[in-house]
Order: sequence, then structure tokens, then C-alpha cells
Amino acid sequence: MTIQMRASIVSLAAAAALTAAGTPDVWSQPGPQRGSRAGVESRALLEIRTLSSRADFLSGGDALIEVRAPAGTPIAQLTLALNGKDVTSYLKNEPATGNYRGVVEGMTIGTNTLLATAKSPKARHEAKLTIINHPITGPILSGPHLKPYECSTEQSGLGAALDANCSAPRKIWYLYRSTDNTFKPLADPRGVRPADLATTTTTDGKAVPYIVRVDSGTINRAIYQIAVLDDPSATGINPAAWQPGDGWNRKFVVSFGGSSGTQYIQGVMAPPTGAGVGGGVVNHAALSKGFGYLISSELVNGRRGNGVLQGEALMMIKEYITERYGVLKWMAGSGGSGGAIQQLVITQMYPGLMDGLMPSLTFPDSTLHTIDSILLTNVWPKLDKNVWTQEKITAVEGFTPGTARAWNAAYGRLGVPTNASGCALADKTLIYDPVTNPKGARCTTQDIRVNVYGRDPRTGWARRPTDNVGLQYGLAALNGGAITVDEFLDVNEKVGGTDIDGKIVAERTEGDPIALRAAYESGMQASYHAALANVPILMSRSYLDSRGDIHDRQRDFVVRERLQKANGRSDNSVIWIANTVAPIAASLDTMNAWLDAIVADPKPLSPDKVVKHKPADAVDTCWDPSGTKIVEPAVFGAANKCNALYPIHSEPRLVAGAPLTNDVMKCQLKPIAFGDYKASFTDAQKMRMKMVFPTGVCDFSKPGVGQVPIKGTYQTY
Repeated sequence: MTIQMRASIVSLAAAAALTAAGTPDVWSQPGPQRGSRAGVESRALLEIRTLSSRADFLSGGDALIEVRAPAGTPIAQLTLALNGKDVTSYLKNEPATGNYRGVVEGMTIGTNTLLATAKSPKARHEAKLTIINHPITGPILSGPHLKPYECSTEQSGLGAALDANCSAPRKIWYLYRSTDNTFKPLADPRGVRPADLATTTTTDGKAVPYIVRVDSGTINRAIYQIAVLDDPSATGINPAAWQPGDGWNRKFVVSFGGSSGTQYIQGVMAPPTGAGVGGGVVNHAALSKGFGYLISSELVNGRRGNGVLQGEALMMIKEYITERYGVLKWMAGSGGSGGAIQQLVITQMYPGLMDGLMPSLTFPDSTLHTIDSILLTNVWPKLDKNVWTQEKITAVEGFTPGTARAWNAAYGRLGVPTNASGCALADKTLIYDPVTNPKGARCTTQDIRVNVYGRDPRTGWARRPTDNVGLQYGLAALNGGAITVDEFLDVNEKVGGTDIDGKIVAERTEGDPIALRAAYESGMQASYHAALANVPILMSRSYLDSRGDIHDRQRDFVVRERLQKANGRSDNSVIWIANTVAPIAASLDTMNAWLDAIVADPKPLSPDKVVKHKPADAVDTCWDPSGTKIVEPAVFGAANKCNALYPIHSEPRLVAGAPLTNDVMKCQLKPIAFGDYKASFTDAQKMRMKMVFPTGVCDFSKPGVGQVPIKGTYQTY
């Protein structure tokens, strides 16, 4: 898509007053020496910086630029050139700071140079900034695009795709909120207002007509939709000249879709054209209060569980928003399940894109140990049904009854390369078949992440970090007396593993060491260092454990334990739990107060600053079935009121001895020491144990194989 360039951003005014006769020579005055950093290059009194993205990660041919000069500098003394061409006309004075801002267009793909020059009767100053511009179709960081790839622009209301990258022209829709509490198309945004047009009051206390502007197009091969309150009679509707009106509060909520998937498609984003109560980008809870709302077909984990690509997409879309809407006060994430995964993983990989997180039905990252549920669900029919009661099965699985089966049913096919529904391609001839199409698209999680995990040179397929070697399924059940030694040995002898094609085999699964290390270094297996300590994290969930649902409560405590392990503290996190979704609805109000206070504090961002500004209701809380609020610390295993109301369960790896962080993908091994078990083994059982675990058992006192901190942020693949 071609990005149309815009005039400069918020509260821009002419600088005529500064050019009047008698303007002092501000350049003869001393000033501080500023250091250079990504997106900024300075020369003493003059500085250029990019506001829409890092200078080396720009896209679409334009960027929001700020030129900083001493207060009172007239525009007549400044010149800004892009690759030798004068682009000073894009700059406008921002009265609040005295700096000059503007969206500068015309950048070529690759390296560009911005040169700012300031001349006065007594001095000349220069500042140069090197910019790297990338195609709006991407990639910037995530590596070669996934192929094959099918477009969905036509079904999303954008018309036929313009190229192989599924680009489409930008389109604007207008809707309004009716007094009957539904949304309706606004056929003529500049015409007579509908008689049933509602009004709404924003967080800034402004009463405005409840009219919603939806901006849609394609960035990084994905479809985006951006919604804000707008008053088209005041702001106009021409996209080339439009600027946001008073309804938008300068804050954005980005919504992340859930689940986990392995799709090779762009994905349909339903166009916001029909009447209804809202949905998709037309989010009443956010829009009615003045927040902007963002969704993207790439920010749906059920499409592709690849945090590297998802974070890159958000980075590029946020750049687009900043250039066309203005510098944001803040952006917060929202979304449950796979949407929670994206918030946590993206913030670790790409700090600064989101200022606060509102994950619900939280999982800690995108490398969940689904293999254990698959294998255990498969092994029970192989064992004596008269022996293996539900109580014993539950003791080994840790979950409530049915949870492992639910995992297997929902995600057991994500490791199967021939899973056509997983690839979601309309053209089934593009899908891998070991005989007819051995080089086709493989519908597996590891192949979706091939740029991160790498390829096995022997097969050309993606490497896989999945592993269960040495894992003692049911260890805690054995030590607790819930199962016998023979039962423990039966499970571990028959559980097996899965091969590269997702088939269950007798041998345990061994993770590829290169993929294992890459999972940790990339941040896909989140270690929770630094970046996640610098954002408010408000986790909320409705209690689903008792239903055998995969969204079990213990995951919130895994997140908190990882924060504690990585940073020595976890007080930037809050846990809410109820038997309904009611707490989730209040998350945005609490996050709004929290982030507003953080933004208003001029001190550098730090965990102390984040915690200092927690609102009164940003505390661990549960609500009983009647709605009564109970405030008490959320502690795993504590005998308190909330845990009595909403019991916490375990999961297979925790039962097998893994720490609560559950961050070991492949354990280091140790020799079997029978003194470590609370059960007694006969000589025959000892011999059998050594045959089941010929190379040893997991030693969870040590880091996992390849387990290292994230290698860095904004990594290139």
C-alpha cells in the first residue's frame, strides 16, 4: 500500500510571530550537549529525532520528525533537507515546546539522510540523522515473509489485492451510535445529523457526538482497522488533510485476538458497515470514553502464534498511527488467552510499544507444553481402566478432569504438517504432503516460526524445541501416595513422544538444541527480564478450572513467579479473579488512571515509578459469586478466602517436578537416585526405572538446556 503523507501533528501553529524584526540571536546562547541515541542525532544546540518509530525501523516512505532548537528560534533560521532536497515546509512550530514537527515524506527504500541547518548572524549549526526506510509491506525485523500466503482484502471490504503482498487501498468508514444503543452506518458524514445520534462523554470530560471513524488498510501484509471518535463537520473527512478532533483522548487500546494457529492466510477483518451493537474495532467500552481502538489481522494468535512477527506488525502500525493521528499519550494492550500471550511476549521483545498490559485468561508465553496433554490423553486408553480411576488420572495431570482432553482436542493438530484446516489455505494443493508435495506448506507451530527456530539442513523443515526427555510424569502423585510405583512406571513407560510430523511414537521427543536456544534468546520463551517490570500488568480472569477448560488459574501465578525470578519483584502485577467477566470490564478504567499517573510523572520509567502510581483498586482482588469484593494478596497455595472460592490446580509439568515458573523446555538430566523418592522401589522396579529413563531424569534445580536470557530487544531475523 502507498501511505499518503500528512501535515504535522497535534496543536501545530504558524511561527510568524517568531520571525518578526528584532528576534534575539538564540544561537549565541549556551545550551546543553545532548547525547545521540537510536532515532536521535544531535550537535550541541540542534537536534533531529524521529517520533513515529526508531530511525532504523521506519516504513512507508515517511516519518514524524522533530527538530529541537533553542526556544524562540524562528523558522526562517532553520532548513531541513532530506537527501539534499529542502523539506523545511513540512515543519510547523509546536507552541508548547517551541520545537518543530512534521511528517516528512519522500524517503527512498534504504538509507536516507536528514540534515538540519540553523543559521544566524553569528553562528551556523548542523545536525544530521541517518534514517533507514523499509517497504510498508515489510519485513523489517521478522525475516523472509511466510509463503505461500493468501489474501483476504476483498472479503474485508478493501477491494481486490493489488500485489502478491496483499496490499489494498486505504478506506475510511463512518458509523454512529444510536440512542437505541446500536451502531449504524453514517451514510453522509458531512450531511444532516441523524435524529437518533447519541452523545458520549470522554475521559477528558468532553461531551461529543458519538460518531466513529474507522480507518482500514494494509501494513506488513496484514489488514488493520483503527477506530476513533470523530466530528466530521469539524474536522473534515478528506484523509489527506484530516486531523483528529476533540473526541479522541490521545490514548489507544490495541486488542489482541486469542487462540493459537498456523495459518498461511492474511485473514478476514469484517468491514464495519452494518448496524449492530458493535464488535471488532467498534468497541463501545473503549470508544465511548474517547480511547482509540486498534485491531489487526496479524494480531490474532489463532492466525499465527509468532510474537516476532506480531510485534513487528504492531511497531509498523503504531508508526502509521503516530504519523497520522499524533504522538500518543499512551498505548495499552488488551486481550485474553492467546491475546494475553501476545501482550507479554511482544512487550519483552519490543519494549515501548505498549505502556500497560491488560491480559485476561492469561498464559505466560507462546511455548506452552501442549505435548504433555496430547501424550497423556493418548496413554490412558492403553492402561488398565480398572486401575486408572479419574482420581489417579487427575493426580498425574494436575488439571481438573477434562482439561488435558480439551488441550488435545483444541491444539493436538498444531504439530501435524498435513493439517489442512490448520494451514487454512483455500488452495489445498499448496499444503505439504510427504508424497505428492514434500516442499509444501507445513501446518505446524515450528514452521510458522521458522525464521526464529531455523531450518534443519537435512530436511529443510523448521527445527522444533519440543521435548519431554527425562520428564517424570506423575512424580508428585507418586511421592504423595496417589499412585503406586508400578503405576508411575506404567505411565512413563508408555507415554512416548511425538515425531516431527506430529505422530505419537514410542520414543520420547527430543528438542533441537538450536531451536531451544533460539526460543529463549528470541523471547518466545519469555524470561520476563527488565521490560516486563516497567509496565503495569493487570491480569483478570473468570474462573473456568471447574469446567475442564484450558484457561486454568495457575497461569497467573506462573507469570508472577517469572517476574519475581527475573526482577526480584512482581509488584507491578495485579491479579483479579471472579466467576464472571465483570472484573475485566473495569480493567480499562483502572489502567487509565494508572498510566495517566505514570505519564504525568517526569521521572524516568522504572519499576519503582510504575508501582508508586498504582491506583487504589490496582490490588489483588477476587469477587465471590454474589459480587462481594475480597481484597487479599494472591498467593499460590495459600489458605485464604480467594483460593477457597477459586481453587488453584496444577498441570503435568508441575506435577513432574518443574518449578512454578514452568520455563524449562528441555531439562538437564541427572542420574536416578532412589533415595529422592518417598516411595520404595523393589529391585525389579529399579531395573525397570532405569530402562524407562536410560539417560537419567530431569534435574529442575538447574536451568533448562539452552535456557538463557533474551538476547536483546528489536532483534533481526
